[in-house]
This record gives sequence, C-alpha cells and structure tokens, in this order.
Amino acid sequence: MTPSLPVPEVPDHRFPGLSGRTAVVVGGAGGGVGTACVALLVRSGAQVVVVDRDTGRTAQLAARYPEAVTAVVADVTTDKGIEEVGRAVAATSPCALVNVVGGVAPDEVGHFLDLTPAQWQHSLDTNLTYVMRTCQVVARRMSEARRPGSIVNLSVADARLAMPWFSFYGAARSGVEALTRTMAVELGPLGIRANTVAWGLVNSPRAHSGTGSDTDREQALIPLGRRGAVGEVAATVLFLLSGLGTYITGQCVVVDGGLSLRQSHYGPYHNIPEFLESEPARTRLRSVFERLLGHRTDGR
Repeated sequence: MTPSLPVPEVPDHRFPGLSGRTAVVVGGAGGGVGTACVALLVRSGAQVVVVDRDTGRTAQLAARYPEAVTAVVADVTTDKGIEEVGRAVAATSPCALVNVVGGVAPDEVGHFLDLTPAQWQHSLDTNLTYVMRTCQVVARRMSEARRPGSIVNLSVADARLAMPWFSFYGAARSGVEALTRTMAVELGPLGIRANTVAWGLVNSPRAHSGTGSDTDREQALIPLGRRGAVGEVAATVLFLLSGLGTYITGQCVVVDGGLSLRQSHYGPYHNIPEFLESEPARTRLRSVFERLLGHRTDGR
C-alpha cells in the first residue's frame, strides 16, 4: 500500500507570471522539494505536469489538485521514461521545467578507491544524464512554441567543494551546474533561461528527515542556526521561474543557511580561526562573541 503523500508547508505567496501557464516538475511526488514546488506552482495559478516513477504518490498528487495537475508516471533514467515526458510535453506549451530527481543511497557511500564503474554510471544516470535529456525535450518544445521559458535544475551546495565519500555524487551534481551554465548561454537567444538551485541541510522526507540529528551541532555549524525547510528551497525555485527572475540566467543560487560559506578551519559557534595562534586574541574574540549573544554557546 502506498503511504499517504505529505504536501509540505509552503509560503503563502502567489508568484507572478505563472498563472495560466504550464510547468513540468520532474520528481514532483516525493513529498519534499519537488512536491513543494508543485504546491507553489498550483497556488500561483499554473498547470503542472508532474513526472515521477512512483505511481501511487503521483496519483495522490493529481487527486489533490485535480484541476491543475497532470500525472505522468515515468522513470526518466530510461529511454522509455524520456519518451513519456516527450509525449506529455508535446501536448502543451511549457513555460517552466524543474528537475528535482537525484540523490545517493546510504549503502552507496564509500571511498573513491572502492568506487565501481557500475556505481559511477548509476550516479550519472540518476543525477546528471536525465537532466540533460529532460532539458533537451522541454527546451525544444519551448523553442517550437516561440515563447520564453525558464529551467531550474536542483543541485546540492556541497558539490561546489570536495565531497569525501561521495565522489561519484559530487561529480554528477557539479556536472549539473556546469551543464546549466552552458545551457543558459546557448538557450538565451531562444528566450530560455536556465539556473541551478543548490540546497544544503534541509529537512526532507527522502533525504534528511532530521530524525536523531544533533541539533546543537547543527546550530553551531549553520550561521542561521537551523536546518532549512523544503518550502524555502521551493520558494527560491519559483522566484527563478516566475516574472520576478526574468533577467537571471546561468546562476547557481545556494539555499543552505550560510553553511557552505564557512571554511573548515573556522571553528563552530564563534567562527574563530583554528590556526589563530594568539591565545589572548582567541580569548578576546570569544568574549566578544559571547557578549553579543548574551550567553555562552560553546558548551564550556
């Protein structure tokens, strides 16, 4: 039996320029960022083609929004799945595409020296190749319709740096960002924008549920002091798709509460460089930090 599909809480906002238009969300029935994007698109008056391989969840989403959502059950890592997307897109004139599919299973995490060709190929198929193919299908239809369009591909903030134990995943996600930048230049003359949204530590049912997490450590490491919500990532995606982002293309917007800004040698809590050798200076900076916050935060 298919579990009930949760629809995440999203901002109470209608994004301009989407009413009466059609958007395609690949990976929209997972209950996370993709589903939040669907909810915001529907709220903004758009018709949404939701592509997902989960038959039960996709049907639930279509039943929740019967006037706005068209369900397409397809595995976009396969030729057949891409053909299904092509048929669905051919019947409409999409103004937007969101690619959310991607990830890595816990049992896949491992050292680079143990990486197998099969694992590498699977990561490319799941995180990069399908993005290229769905973008081609939708962008061709946008070009045929001679109407402006916007594409947003989801990535992860960590892919901009090294990802120890996730070499295959980091490489694929970095590839998404590189591909999107080039798409922006080549598709720009056709009136099609392409951007990436890279998310950080976010509570998501299929990625990071937050169950059993060390909230104190998260507060110490994330400048904004908390995990993000999928609705916050989706709102960024909708901004780029909507009439609010019509002069933005080829960019990667990072939604991670500032986590990726801190270099590893800056300690948590107080951001004092670990290699600052003057103990009097360290003591003074720690005192300033504690004074500003009004209490001790380092547990000592």
